[in-house]
Amino acid sequence: MATRGDQLDESIFGYVWRHTKRQQLWLFFVLALSLPLYYLTLDLPKRIVNGPIQGEWAAGETQSLFRWTPTLPDFLGGGTLQLFGGLELDRFGMLLALSLTFLFFVVVNGLFKFYLSNYKGRLGEQLLRRLRYDLVDRVLRFPTGRFKQVRGPEIASMIKDETEPVGGFGGSAFADPALLLSQAATALLFIFLQNVWLGGVAGAVVLVQLIIIPRMRRRLVVLARARQLTARLLSGRIGEIVDSIPSIRVNDTSSWERAEIGGRLGRILRIRTDFFRWKFLVNFINNLLAQTTPFIFYLVGGYFVIVGRLDIGQLVAVIAAYKDLPAPLKELIAWDQFRVDVQSKYAQITEQFTMPDLIDPARQKVSQDTPAHIEGDIAIVGLRIADEGGNDLLEPTSLRLAPGEAVAATGPVGGGGEYLADALVRLVDPASGRISIDGHSLDHLPDSFVGRRVGYSSSGLYFAQMSVRDALLYGLRHAPMTRQEGFDPKAAERLAEAWRSGDASGASPEDWIDYEAAGVEGQQQMSGRLAEVLDIVDLRIDIARFGLRNRLPADLPEDIAPRVLAARGRFRERLSEGGYEDYFETFDPERYSDYATLVENLVFGIPLPEALMGNPLAERPQMREVLKQTGLDVMLFDMGRQIAETLIEIFGDLSPDNPLMDSVDLMSPDEVDDYRTALRRTAGEGPHSGKYRRAFQELAFGYIEPRHRLGLLDDRIKSAVLAARARFREKLEPDMAQAVSVHSPTALNRAASFQDNVLFGRVVDRYAEAAARINEVLVATLYDTGLAEVVFEIGLDFDIGSGAKRLSAGQQQKLALGRALLKRPDLLVLNRPLSALDGDSQQATIARVLASREALGVPRQTVFWVLSHADHARFFDRTLEFRAGRMTMIDAPVPQPVDEPA
Repeated sequence: MATRGDQLDESIFGYVWRHTKRQQLWLFFVLALSLPLYYLTLDLPKRIVNGPIQGEWAAGETQSLFRWTPTLPDFLGGGTLQLFGGLELDRFGMLLALSLTFLFFVVVNGLFKFYLSNYKGRLGEQLLRRLRYDLVDRVLRFPTGRFKQVRGPEIASMIKDETEPVGGFGGSAFADPALLLSQAATALLFIFLQNVWLGGVAGAVVLVQLIIIPRMRRRLVVLARARQLTARLLSGRIGEIVDSIPSIRVNDTSSWERAEIGGRLGRILRIRTDFFRWKFLVNFINNLLAQTTPFIFYLVGGYFVIVGRLDIGQLVAVIAAYKDLPAPLKELIAWDQFRVDVQSKYAQITEQFTMPDLIDPARQKVSQDTPAHIEGDIAIVGLRIADEGGNDLLEPTSLRLAPGEAVAATGPVGGGGEYLADALVRLVDPASGRISIDGHSLDHLPDSFVGRRVGYSSSGLYFAQMSVRDALLYGLRHAPMTRQEGFDPKAAERLAEAWRSGDASGASPEDWIDYEAAGVEGQQQMSGRLAEVLDIVDLRIDIARFGLRNRLPADLPEDIAPRVLAARGRFRERLSEGGYEDYFETFDPERYSDYATLVENLVFGIPLPEALMGNPLAERPQMREVLKQTGLDVMLFDMGRQIAETLIEIFGDLSPDNPLMDSVDLMSPDEVDDYRTALRRTAGEGPHSGKYRRAFQELAFGYIEPRHRLGLLDDRIKSAVLAARARFREKLEPDMAQAVSVHSPTALNRAASFQDNVLFGRVVDRYAEAAARINEVLVATLYDTGLAEVVFEIGLDFDIGSGAKRLSAGQQQKLALGRALLKRPDLLVLNRPLSALDGDSQQATIARVLASREALGVPRQTVFWVLSHADHARFFDRTLEFRAGRMTMIDAPVPQPVDEPA
């Protein structure tokens, strides 16, 4: 692990120098090499003007160029030594040679700048990566109580946005001022060598700029910090609004939230306006000083040329040199402004991320060694837990947990049991007392021990956005567990870049799964263990449903498609064998499917919602043309109007929250008034009645006669739909092809779910038992064809969403419990892990979890379970009751025979 100090450098310069010292010295060296070339680009214009352009040349005269005759020192005999006699050139040849030489030095000087810019850019990005890595590392080492004082969006904003300028500043922190000052000094030296007076004027202006301008920028520092702080608070406040949407909706406080955010935005506007006003005032004064100097050069320099104290070549060279002088000065002042902004941001960062009680990095050191198992008792001695005000949450408590013992903690919420559970996994810091495992204090044990030998689940654990599989495997990602065979140049470069940037991990997340902890030998056996764990927490069926009812994955293996098509045939065989043909209607390209929507029959496929956003299917050119050719244009308009009239007549006077509105799937409550207006506007008119025509056709698209039973779908419309389908089958124009996914009896529909691809039809739901019978046949078919495991694997790849919001509360809690079980800990701490479930479901899961210890290979696993229902304590070896922060009862009941729930 990379060495990290517990304190960030107070100055951004200190941080940059500490981590990039070698690279900065290399930049200085390259810069020193470039300065002589820069001087020559200033000197050559004078030689060109005074030589071939304005010099006195006799006809046919030549002069020597590039002659090199150094003078020897006295101890070598003195005199000169001609190493190179030079090139003899006439006037035009001299002009051409000097101009080409000037161009050469300009190009070489540009290449130096190109190299320096690229090197600085890469160095800055490496430093940015290092800083972000350091800050995230510090977040992971924050004491648990710190997270009650900070908001996640603010921390994220600081790490992501406020560190961004450091990337640009890291490479230029020392090199830019050195480069710009050396260029400015070279230009000034050149001007002094041409004329002392002009050099003095230029030097005086530069001195004023370097003294006055930075002083004026001090106010910008204050304003920059205020701007940064208010922007960060705004980010945190917006994050709170997102998390508080349910409270905002049920309390009608959206207007107050807008007003409060408006006030914050107003404060930010005032700060930013003041900042930019002062910034542009500083720029105005700086530019005024810079533009005064050329006026002096033209006036005084011109006078010196007139009186013969300065030749025209020197004046041109001086003006050219000064023309180059404002650029580095301007960039130097811009750099100073950049420095002010970066230093302000860095100071804010150090304030937030520097604290005395950070977790020791040695405690979180990466360890590939398997920690020892818990063999002895877990001793809790005088443990007291208090809140930030010093009030006791758990009064001094002492007890022992023996290996293999299952202990239940009962009592009301806040009674104290949950605090003891959190203390066992170091989620709260004891105010006094201690917890020891096998004689070792829990406070001093490394995370590698606690994270692998202790499992934890509670009702409110947060899940980041990931798949079900990754959520389960998260508890096994402790350290890189595999080593790649052979040499991979890309992996080697990635690892080297990580080390250069202060990141010692360097391994991809896929390399971190601890299969041994799960009790399997590799990835091939992991799916079986996941299925076993999901059975214990009663989540396996839900995962299989995810696999069945979601779209086919884009990376579905090629060998699966033939198996799905074979399952489609086997499904029909089983329907026939069971006599269930009447319960199911198979898709037929030549027949209208009564249990599919009208639009699905029309295109013989599935309209893609993501492709229809903002461009409804009825508006597509080919759809309009086909509807017109087949007469459906008028039929669907009339049909849509009748649907709207009927639904509004029946449901139009109901409030949007009336439960009866749930049965209206063709029209949402918000659309009732829109369709009422459309009916009124089109009353007595034909189908060519303007913008409402497509709306009524879209309404008809969703109609299914057996479901909606309005008697609107006759054989005439069905025949027209089949005729339109034939036209679409002849050719789908690109606009329609990207809006629908067409069914095929001999191919998969990638936009359909796995289940629909196997069924290739619809359940005839006029029979009450049809859905159950078809589901039985489907499940049997999947096992017959070996696709059950494939469906389960697809379900494991289901994206649970940010915060697992795509799962119900109960599914989230089951997933968290499954993750804790998967790593087979020696101590399993469960803090009301299934509070979202009913009592019977919790009881069944408790029985399965306690009985699974043998099957999972951890018979000596100690369980500490904070129960939501006290009557479930009969499953445990011992019961502890907590009330008002006190452990009031210790009970060891006589085990009672309990029928294990199925």
